[in-house]
Amino acid sequence: MSGARRSFAGVDCAVAQAIEQMGDPWILLILRCQFQGIKRFDDFQGHLQISTSVLTDRLRRLVQAGLLRKEQDQQDKRGTVYLLTEKGMDFYPVMIALHQWSERWEAREGGPRLELLDKQSGEPVRDVRVLSQDYRELSARDVLALVDDQSGEMMQDIQERLKRRRGDVA
Repeated sequence: MSGARRSFAGVDCAVAQAIEQMGDPWILLILRCQFQGIKRFDDFQGHLQISTSVLTDRLRRLVQAGLLRKEQDQQDKRGTVYLLTEKGMDFYPVMIALHQWSERWEAREGGPRLELLDKQSGEPVRDVRVLSQDYRELSARDVLALVDDQSGEMMQDIQERLKRRRGDVA
């Protein structure tokens, strides 16, 4: 098995595109730090114990992808801060879902590593769930994924295989 990472840049699939932008562990850890309030290069480096070159590259990629923006630090005019964009903030539910999944399936003996509380009420944050329009909780078995006619070859192939399995096509 090769250690080289495959590019999904040309694959017409939303999950493949998300992996292309977010599939690097450092990217996810940098975003986790962002959601915790870390904004400065040296703070990322100290917290993550990441090399300067890797951190520089991942921050550049996050800025290029539109998840972060780079600004002059208002408290130290010589410094730079990295701030979440709207696109970056939209990743928050995914980060919470990853956290909750890990706490459930990779639980630590001593209990949760981190407790997420609503700042306003002090109550624990509820698990991220997929809901129907009428707020019923849905599992993967409850959802039908329809591929758009203009989707790429990979997605069309998946759709055809699923149709054959269900008996929709001879």
